[in-house]
Amino acid sequence: MPGMTGLAEFISKMCSEADKPVILIIDETDQAGCYDSFLTFLGMLRKKYLARRKQPTFQSVILAGVYDIKNMKSKIRRDIDHNYNSPWNIAADFTVDMSFSAADIKGMLEEYEKDVHMGIDCRDMAELLYEYTSGYPFLVLRLCRILDEYLPEREKFSDRASAWTKPGIAEAVKILLSEPNTLFDDMVKKLNDFPELRKTLHHILFQGKQVPYNIDHYAINLGVMFGFMKLTDGFV
Repeated sequence: MPGMTGLAEFISKMCSEADKPVILIIDETDQAGCYDSFLTFLGMLRKKYLARRKQPTFQSVILAGVYDIKNMKSKIRRDIDHNYNSPWNIAADFTVDMSFSAADIKGMLEEYEKDVHMGIDCRDMAELLYEYTSGYPFLVLRLCRILDEYLPEREKFSDRASAWTKPGIAEAVKILLSEPNTLFDDMVKKLNDFPELRKTLHHILFQGKQVPYNIDHYAINLGVMFGFMKLTDGFV
């Protein structure tokens, strides 16, 4: 049976035969929300949830993303369906700090040093990596990979041990900033999508302006939500 009807029946069959309640978790909801097929899928899930006493379905559906669910539910439902008593109204902030601290990075480097025995100064390297990245996981891990795999092949660094130094990290940062990657592509896309955010960041980064922290300000709210900005002494 093709299309959403077949998928809906499959979900009902799967959930009815499962030994325990089934929960569906959908990541990268912000990206998928641009596609009509995904919105149709969410609409189908909503209808099944509302009729859950008659047809088995997921116990819960979790949409993970940076946007509040209210920004997407208006796309799912028609105007006549808009109300406050909706299964899509429940939202929860994810407050776990996913960034690495300098101590976290040091611990990982110490585990690495146990395997390679290169005499890495784990404390200094961890502090440098944190200084360049603020502990952002993708950046920390990417720099470590460059240090481990790419720099030893360059003339400046005779071996892996010579790469794990202050000059090595500086060189790794240059490589990172010059290469294409999904993180930077996504950041650029958001700056193109939100000109006011791009303008505010330009004022801060290139004109040295101090912008007071005001979460009600549209551009600041976006910047904090995307992780581009943070509060420091009352300013972003």
